[in-house]
Amino acid sequence: MKRDFGKEYRHDIFRKIGWVLLLMLIFLVLGMLIGSTLGGSNPLAVLWPGTWMHMFDFLR
Repeated sequence: MKRDFGKEYRHDIFRKIGWVLLLMLIFLVLGMLIGSTLGGSNPLAVLWPGTWMHMFDFLR
């Protein structure tokens, strides 16, 4: 028995993968906002470019 991996089937799979990636991104941002709030700083500070430059400098 051969499965039909047609265009419609692939479209459905890629749509589901897209939704999963979008939800992962949303939960990542929400987690960063909540984590910085619990850490005692401004919750929007994680979205500032200076914060990201500091993190990348720390990783070097």
